[in-house]
Amino acid sequence: MTGETTTDETEVPPGESPAECPYCGRPLESEELLVLHEGIDHWDRLDDDRREAFRETYQRENDDLRTFRLKLLGLLVLVYFVFLFVYSVETTDPYSVVAVIPV
Repeated sequence: MTGETTTDETEVPPGESPAECPYCGRPLESEELLVLHEGIDHWDRLDDDRREAFRETYQRENDDLRTFRLKLLGLLVLVYFVFLFVYSVETTDPYSVVAVIPV
């Protein structure tokens, strides 16, 4: 989706100097977010250097998200097996699973 962004109401704390979009004036928290904003909302206005910066920043962001998802998946698998192990240790009746399965 290219085009102008909607006007969001934002408040900048006193003493802060956010990165500001040169096209729409939107304040952003960091230079990285500014590059992503420009690439998504103002692609047609960017020069080749700024477009390349967007591509690199976007790729880095995707890599970071992929790493986060893999770590979260690993944590989920670990928690699952911990619960499975605790259940198997606490269960003394080997047929107790039969009571859970509807017949």
